[in-house]
This record gives sequence, structure tokens and C-alpha cells, in this order.
Amino acid sequence: MRFRKITAFSIGPVGGAALGLITLPFLTWFFSAEDIGRFTMLQVSLGLSTSLFSLAMHQAYVREYHEVADRAALFKAAIFPSISILTVLVLLSLILPLSISKILFEVESVLLEALLFIGGYSVLIINFLAHVLRMEERGLAFSATQVSPKLFFIICISAIFILSIESSFQILIMMNTFAVFGSLCIFAFLTRKTWMAAISRPLNVGLIKKMLSFSLPLVAGGLAYWGLTTMDRFFLRALSGFEQLGVYAISVSLAAAVSVLSTIFSNLWHPTVYRWIKEGVEPARIQAVIENMFIVVAITWSLVGLLSWVVPYFLPPRYQAVEYLIVACVAMPLFYMLSETTVVGIGITRRTSFSMISSIAAALVNAVLNFLLIPKYGAAGAALATLFSFFVFFLIRTESSAWLWVSLPRMKMYFLITAYLFATATMVVTEARIKNFNAIWVGLILLTAFMYYSRLFQSFWFIKNYLSKEV
Repeated sequence: MRFRKITAFSIGPVGGAALGLITLPFLTWFFSAEDIGRFTMLQVSLGLSTSLFSLAMHQAYVREYHEVADRAALFKAAIFPSISILTVLVLLSLILPLSISKILFEVESVLLEALLFIGGYSVLIINFLAHVLRMEERGLAFSATQVSPKLFFIICISAIFILSIESSFQILIMMNTFAVFGSLCIFAFLTRKTWMAAISRPLNVGLIKKMLSFSLPLVAGGLAYWGLTTMDRFFLRALSGFEQLGVYAISVSLAAAVSVLSTIFSNLWHPTVYRWIKEGVEPARIQAVIENMFIVVAITWSLVGLLSWVVPYFLPPRYQAVEYLIVACVAMPLFYMLSETTVVGIGITRRTSFSMISSIAAALVNAVLNFLLIPKYGAAGAALATLFSFFVFFLIRTESSAWLWVSLPRMKMYFLITAYLFATATMVVTEARIKNFNAIWVGLILLTAFMYYSRLFQSFWFIKNYLSKEV
């Protein structure tokens, strides 16, 4: 993929992450920790709606994109089951005597439920339309849709204070829903040729069955992954209270800025690797990607450890613990990004049930560790649970790929990851009170450079030659 195209796809995630870093500290100064905790529950709920009701058909869409000639029909086959199931469940929730807002936010409100439904439909449709732009390799259009929700949200929140509107949770969720819906409108405009053509296409039941056979094993894995990434919020709310939940939510949200690397890579990697599969990929080519990705992960992990002391200066005093929590929380996007390279054998063999197993096993580990650690350590316990459960997630995905396809060299990577896990756990448990601990992070990155010096040398010359050709 050309450098310009990579840059086009990178603008959105980088811009979105930058806007996220502006938004979160801003919210902590004006909204209570309890409101931020409730807002976290909203984000968790929207994530669940996407994981559950998408049926992982967006992944089937990506998998079949280069195999099916009529891509409008492919899009209709992908999105139709998801919209249908979500609509049925929304209607059932309106009939049954339940208050979803009361269950999620401890606030009974018809307005909140309506906003939740609008947000649920919006994020679900956006999820599919985003993959249309990805597969069409329209980098700038994709980037625009990544930036717009956060930009709209910042504008809306700013309007609250300019107009002296009360900073309540209802206003917060209303502004978030408006931003998501506005983003959906932009997505719909940019992908209008695909979805408008899909409306007139006949529903291909055979294609739906084929896609579901690929995607359904991923649904359980997707739900387990959702639980893996969000159950700590529920445990914190139940075992430690909204204050600890608010502190932890800010740590996770700031750490999620690192996921910009994962987002950029995934947007480029998935279309590329499936094209490689069709052409006949060489294992050595995958190994090179894995080693380069681990070097990126190691550098990022060490930099977060070295610079985490800066974060509390941008937050109110009650968020001081973010300094040491963020290092553990950043493991989540880093392990996921690395596993996207090591898991390639599962996609090649179409054995998606192994992705489900990795998510379920890691979710179970996460549940047990949260139950054991949160009562004693609070938010730090949740961070440790996330750290080790994502290591389990990465390990199972990697070993499954090696068993199903090719057993690539990985012992050096495991050794260094173990060292990073030990250093991070030590920092969290001691609350970053060990003097000169930064030497550990420097030592780890130097050790990584020593053990992967050959790959670093090859990559350096490859990038230099590639850039010289582009210029």
C-alpha cells in the first residue's frame, strides 16, 4: 500500500485520538465522577449493542469482499439480519414493563431510553458503513468519519458552558447521541452509492447463510471480548463504588488513545492480509510483520511507562491514581494490536471458533481476577485484571494460529512480554513509588532492540528505500 494511502487512513484515528485527549480532561473538570461513571455505562451499552446485534457480519463482509462480484448485494446480506434483530428487540423492550435507563444509569427516564435506542441504531449502522469505506480504500473519507463524532461532541459540550446550561447526565447523553447521529449522516452520504444500490437488490439468502457460517462463531467471541473489555466497570461499580469507577474509566479512556495505532494498523492490515491469502502468502512475510509490530508495541509500552507521571497534571487532584493505572490499561490495545498479526492463521484456515475460545477464556480470567483483586485494590485491581487477562487473550490467539497454520518463532517475544508484565504489575501495586523506576522502562526497550537488532536493521533500510522511491 502506498505511503499516501497509509497517511490518508491514519489522519482519522490520529485526529480522533487527539480530540479524545482534549475532551476527557475537559469533562473531568465540569462533570462529577458519578456522571462520568454513568457515561461509561452508556459507552459500554453501545459497545454491547454493536457486538451483539452486528452478528459479526461486518467481518464476513470484509472476508467475502474480494470473492463476491455484486458488492451492493453483499452489503445488504451483511446488514439486513442485524437491523432486523435489533428492531425486534427494541419493540419487545417497549412492550415489556422494564426501564432500561433505570437498570443502566439508576435513573428512570423515557428520554434516556429514546436516546439510547437512537444511539444503538446509529453505532450499528456506522459499524457497517465504516467497513464499506475501508474495503473501498477511501482513506480520507474514512478519516473524516473518525474525526466527526468527537468533533461534534466537543462542539456540543462547549455549547453547554457557553449557554450556561446545567451540566447534568441527561445533557451529556443528549450531546453524545447528537454527535453519533451526526456522524451517521456523514457516513450515509459518503457511502450512498453502496447502500442506495443495496436497497434495490434482492435479498440473497444463500449468501446470508454463507456469511453467517463464518460470522456466528465470532459472535460469542465478540460478546466475550466485550465482556473482557468492560466487565471491570461492572465489578468496580458493585464492589468499589462510582468514585473508583470514574477514576478507572478516565485511565482506560486515556489509554485508549494508544489504540489509534491499533485502529490504523487494522484498517490497513485486514484488507491487505486477505489479499495476500488469495495470492498465496509466505510465512516469512507474516513473521516480518509480527516482529516489526512487537517492536512498535515495546516502544509504545516503554514510552507510556516513562511519561505517565505527566498525565495527572492535566486532571483534577482526585484522578492522581491515573499515573500508574494508565500503564496497565494501555496493555489492552497493545496486546490486541499485536495479536492481530499473530492470529492470521485462524483467518487463513477459517477456523473462527478459536477466536471465540480465546475471548471466552480471557473473559473468564478477567472475571475471576476482578472478583479477587477489586475488593482489596479498587481501580488498581481492575487494571491488573485487564493486564493479565489480555495477555491470556493474546497467548491463546497466537498459539491457536501456530497450531492451525504455521508455527512461527515466538519465544523471544514471549520472554520480553513477560518482562513487561512484571514491570507493569510492580508499578501498579507500588503505586509508582519506587525511585528511579524509569530505568526499568529504558532497560526493557534496550533489551528489545538487542534481541531484535537484525529486524530493526532490515526495517530501517526498507523504510529508507521505500521513502526515497516515494519522493
